[in-house]
Amino acid sequence: MIIDRRDASDHLQATPGAPTSFDDTFRAKFMQIIQNYKDNPRTGPLTQTDRKAFIDSAYSDTDKEYFGDRSLSDMDIKLRALTRVFYKVLAEEPWSDEWIRSPDVERKLSRFEMHKDSVDLAAQHGLQTPRDAIAAARQHQIDLSKNYPPEKPGPRGPYDDIEIIYIPGTVSSTATNRIDRDTIYPVSVSSAANILHTHICREMVRPSAMAEKFVNCTETEELTKLRQFACDVVDYAPHLLDNDNVSLLIVLLILARSEICRRFENNGIRIEGSTISHRRAECMKTKLGWKTPDDRKPFDNVATELQTRVKNACFPAPRAQRVQRTKNTGRKSATPATPVTPATPPMGYFPPPSFPQPGLPMHYNNVHNVSLLGRPNFPNVIPPQVTTGPGSSADDPMDLS
Repeated sequence: MIIDRRDASDHLQATPGAPTSFDDTFRAKFMQIIQNYKDNPRTGPLTQTDRKAFIDSAYSDTDKEYFGDRSLSDMDIKLRALTRVFYKVLAEEPWSDEWIRSPDVERKLSRFEMHKDSVDLAAQHGLQTPRDAIAAARQHQIDLSKNYPPEKPGPRGPYDDIEIIYIPGTVSSTATNRIDRDTIYPVSVSSAANILHTHICREMVRPSAMAEKFVNCTETEELTKLRQFACDVVDYAPHLLDNDNVSLLIVLLILARSEICRRFENNGIRIEGSTISHRRAECMKTKLGWKTPDDRKPFDNVATELQTRVKNACFPAPRAQRVQRTKNTGRKSATPATPVTPATPPMGYFPPPSFPQPGLPMHYNNVHNVSLLGRPNFPNVIPPQVTTGPGSSADDPMDLS
């Protein structure tokens, strides 16, 4: 995050008349605060606490200067809310090992515990707590990346075999003690360390640009990566979803509350949706100062839109099959249509016999007067015989008695 002040000044002066971005304005203010701190002979070495305070101060000044004196569109309101979230992430660095609670924390708070089958193996390597094990696994991954090429990774060590379990917070220490540890799916410390080391914001240097990405991203590949990150956090680093970790808000931008609870349940961890909502409200109040629904509304709108885009990108709805409808359109050709005479009659179809009417002309284009071979049925040359006798006329009815 520390950049050369001269480079920042050169960048700001390189585009006179052009509006300065939020991130560039922040950098200039932040570097000025750092320089004033260094010029003060009474100050000591710069600490993480100092760094966090300086980021918060520079952000507040930049926010007032950039957003405070103009009317804001709906897009500006969304960007302002998410920029605040990502600058809080930059200040607190939620991927650091310090956010892993120690085992002796208050019993009703969520925390990691060493899996019972990994206690001895961890002790053999001098690892007594989950925080120690995750920190060691993370440092081992860093050393491997420096000393071995990606195509030939070095020895992974014992960290794949050392496992931990996540114990969710409860209303009391008694309820925490009653949780069945055997039903919780264990996670290797190497997996947890990898999620922290590859946190989506760990290499972030322009939080406002990251906010724009979350608001406007529509690329399927990027949306898929966002969802994968959020799912990995739930599965392998669930402590990032505690109410004191601002990463909770990043995940809630991507995944719906119901999906988070469902993934927890699949891992043997029971967390109600109301618990997630309570954590979210508490995190927003303490970290960002958002206490009312109106304060949280821009964030909620972005979350709804982004979750919809992520869902459509990762689980596209099947295309509906188009029904081919034959249209009974009139013939466009002026030539008469060629009749099609089937070689055999349709199965089960027997046309009624056709007898010529005496005194009426024959019509050979009648389908009943056309033979199967296409030849017309010529009229019978033998004239019909006149029947006589009973029943041949109405005057002489047939005796049916």
